[in-house]
Amino acid sequence: MNTAGAVAKALAGAGIQKTFGLPGGEVLVLIDELRKAGVDFVLMRHEANAGIAASVYGKLKSQPGVVIATLGPGAANLLLPISSAYLDQEPLLAITAQLPDDFPASHTHQLLPLHDIYQTICRVVDKITTENVDDVVDRALTACMERPFGVSYLTLSAREAIKDARPGDARFEGPPTRPMANPAARAADLRARCAVANKPLVLIGLGIDPVIAGPLRAWIDRWQLPVAVTPKVKGIVDETQPNFVGVISGMAADGLMVEALKAADLLIGFGLDPVEIDKTWHAELDIQWVLDARNATGAMPDHAQIVSHVPLLAALNDAPAPKQWGRPFEDFQKRRAGLLVGTAGAPGTMWPGDIIGALSGALPAGTIVTTDVGSHKYLFGQFWPSRHPGTLWMSNGLSGMGYGLSAAIGAKLARPDATVLAAVGDGGFSMNAQELETAERVGAPFITVVLEDNSYSLIKLAQENRQLEPYRMDFGPIDTVKIADACGVKAIRTSNPDELASAVATASKNGTSLVVGIPVHYADYKKLF
Repeated sequence: MNTAGAVAKALAGAGIQKTFGLPGGEVLVLIDELRKAGVDFVLMRHEANAGIAASVYGKLKSQPGVVIATLGPGAANLLLPISSAYLDQEPLLAITAQLPDDFPASHTHQLLPLHDIYQTICRVVDKITTENVDDVVDRALTACMERPFGVSYLTLSAREAIKDARPGDARFEGPPTRPMANPAARAADLRARCAVANKPLVLIGLGIDPVIAGPLRAWIDRWQLPVAVTPKVKGIVDETQPNFVGVISGMAADGLMVEALKAADLLIGFGLDPVEIDKTWHAELDIQWVLDARNATGAMPDHAQIVSHVPLLAALNDAPAPKQWGRPFEDFQKRRAGLLVGTAGAPGTMWPGDIIGALSGALPAGTIVTTDVGSHKYLFGQFWPSRHPGTLWMSNGLSGMGYGLSAAIGAKLARPDATVLAAVGDGGFSMNAQELETAERVGAPFITVVLEDNSYSLIKLAQENRQLEPYRMDFGPIDTVKIADACGVKAIRTSNPDELASAVATASKNGTSLVVGIPVHYADYKKLF
């Protein structure tokens, strides 16, 4: 067995069924060995898109996503998805080619200091050799799944790939068990604090391990605690329930949500990670941090304790609610809901609130929604009524454009029976709309709605708020219908909510791809922000 074959065996032995990437001559042997080992290679149109798809696919499968690229430009293009996965706690293993060690020093074509570039944000950075191939892949995979989930990066030269290897039994042992730190005492402390609070608010964040969604939701529901979430964990609680207050961390209605935070007399940060928060209230307000791992960058808030969430939640669920709070944030909830209704869009456009209403009313409750970055992200991040864990995906720690379509491919491949909706702006759509062809080719149909305002509207609004001259934020219309048609996907354009609802309901029922262009007026977002 050659070294590339040993890598493929290690990945297959870890339960990896799909890898994502863009080929180059230097990784052809690895791709072929993956084929022989029964590990699919999902060919995409850009390495950044492949990395995003891999990370979402991996987290939904509760394993590291794997992305493969060539050396030089291929490896450089992975900086965006690696950075996104690092900040958003999405497990990702990147494997790229690199020049062989025995090349002459003067040979610098496509040579980059890749290990130096990725060293500071990756758990494991190493090169695969004939001597270490029996354990380096396993070590990299394991590191990705240690909480908080993270990224590993490995290189394999084309020469090393074809050399004979002596592989051992590669195995994926999973993350190490984290010792409990007085969960019963912490549960008693939280219950006592809740007993004397009149306006407690539980803030659930990115640091939650998805496996505890059930007991966490049970505790919130049994005690009927008011609860808010950050966007990356939307659906961890049912957002249609009366105890749901809203989404914190920079989405639409953020000023209103910060008011609610300041009105609370007890804030419990359950897995709350400031990496999602674009303001400084997390350092200014008194928060009871309840973390079972360090946050995304390895940081820890002052005075925070590490406590295992599994026994902690068991203790909380065994105890009766210390108090009945009713709806202490009802005024904030009504004001938040009122932002979406009672307004008409500009002529020929659709009011953003009607978009949310039409889509959420027409699609199944378990629909997985992915967003790009822009004004629409703020809209869907706050107002999409998520009801199930793992059903809202956005780039929030990094907040990089180009995420929505790529994430939808990864989500659909991981959850083929789910309806997947990508909500993107026309700016982001024009960056990687070609991946619609990828989705059709690999059997990952999903619905795409493109909110068309012919501008980078979020930045345009910021420009206006700072009273700067309007400059270079608008662009010509991109014909999303023609782009979709060129990629083999049916598309329509509409400003009618009923037509939107009918079209997406049909696509969801039939399991087919659909692109819907929706004209919006950028100024309408002002009423929501």
